[in-house]
Amino acid sequence: MFRDARFWSAAVGFGITAWLVVPQVLGARPPRIRAEDIPVMEYICRETKEVFRLSATGPLLANPKTGKSTLVPAVYDARAKVWKQGPPLDIRQAPRTRRG
Repeated sequence: MFRDARFWSAAVGFGITAWLVVPQVLGARPPRIRAEDIPVMEYICRETKEVFRLSATGPLLANPKTGKSTLVPAVYDARAKVWKQGPPLDIRQAPRTRRG
C-alpha cells in the first residue's frame, strides 16, 4: 500500500489542498496585542481630581489608590492650566468628519 505511487500522490494532493483550504475556512487569527502596543493616556478621578497616566483599556477605570471606578478620560486645558474631564472614548476615537 505505501509503495503505491497513487497513494503518495493522493496524500500529497490532500496535504496541499488542506494547506490551501484550511486558512480560508478558519480565517486568519488577528495578531496578539502586546502591552507596549496599547496607547497610554491620562485619566482624571471624578472624586479626588488626581490625574493618572494609564493604558487606554476602557472608558471607566478603577482608581489605583481607592479601588473605585472613578477614572474618566482627561484633557488638558492650556488656558486654565488644569486637567478636565474629556469626552468619552467612543467619541474621542471616532474618525473626524468635515462639517459644513
